[in-house]
Amino acid sequence: MEKKNLSNEQKLYNIYNHFHQSRNISEKRRLNPILQKIQMESFSPQIVQKNLGEDAAIIPSKKSSSTLSLITTDAILPEFVKKSPFGAGFSSIYVGIDDIIACGGNPTACSIIVAFSSHKIGNEIIRGILHGTKIFKVPLIRGHSITDSENLFLSSTIVGECPAEYYISSKGAQVGDFLAIIWDREGCPAKANPMYWDTITMKTSEEFYKKRIFFQTLAKKRLIHSSKDISNGGILGTIYQMMQYNGLGAKIDLEQIEKAVEQTQMPYIFEDFLFLFLTSAFLISGSKENIDEIRKEIKNCKMEFTMIGTVQNEPEIHIQFYNLQKKLIEIE
Repeated sequence: MEKKNLSNEQKLYNIYNHFHQSRNISEKRRLNPILQKIQMESFSPQIVQKNLGEDAAIIPSKKSSSTLSLITTDAILPEFVKKSPFGAGFSSIYVGIDDIIACGGNPTACSIIVAFSSHKIGNEIIRGILHGTKIFKVPLIRGHSITDSENLFLSSTIVGECPAEYYISSKGAQVGDFLAIIWDREGCPAKANPMYWDTITMKTSEEFYKKRIFFQTLAKKRLIHSSKDISNGGILGTIYQMMQYNGLGAKIDLEQIEKAVEQTQMPYIFEDFLFLFLTSAFLISGSKENIDEIRKEIKNCKMEFTMIGTVQNEPEIHIQFYNLQKKLIEIE
């Protein structure tokens, strides 16, 4: 987080290297052959094929309905569970909540799978899970526990619902769309991991959901073409995922992100900010002609709106920093 007097060229070089050396981003790239195998070999009605890559998938239904059922699943890293069992339990609920919201939906319930051997750790995990259900107002309806496991394991499933006509896909980006990040400056570095920008634990349920009202407002007006919760791959990792799912590319203006970090007085240099696990943060695309209206709705929710680039037809991601440009990656 220490600010260093580096040239713009060195900053760009460091960002490029960080992207290609990031474990989180490399892990997401390794998912490509797995997803391809699922598409080719799994029983998959058309609606499921479309769900691959979405933050929250649509649960197939044989009956037509004006309301979609949504589902998302996440696992918590064992190192985090061991280091902060209460925080891991709480996070196991949170991580899926914003996936549902990013699709224009409302979370309605959760299910947990947990494995541990230490009852001290297990009790803290469960305490964190139950606290999360209260903060995010989702009942714990199912689960499975192993209390004599040699390994720590924690996974969650969140279900939700959304009006069919307001569902926001991560695959709806269009050539010429703007790309922007929506994020919460009201937070602090997490004690367990300073590269985790915590905007959650200090807020009430009402404050949490009030900051996200813009999603449903903009979904009703159909002003967001695509949306994705910013993952542990950070801003650039999430851009890579979204463009991959769309089969498109992007040109990213890093200067705009640097200015936003400086203006909001974040306790990070902007090179680190790019790779933070930003809680309460989303990547969206939409028509440039609607930027002012979109920005207004987001500002009304006391969230930051930062323009970061443009969707391109060529399947490559290019990063620009002042007068410097570099191809970050080709989209496989």
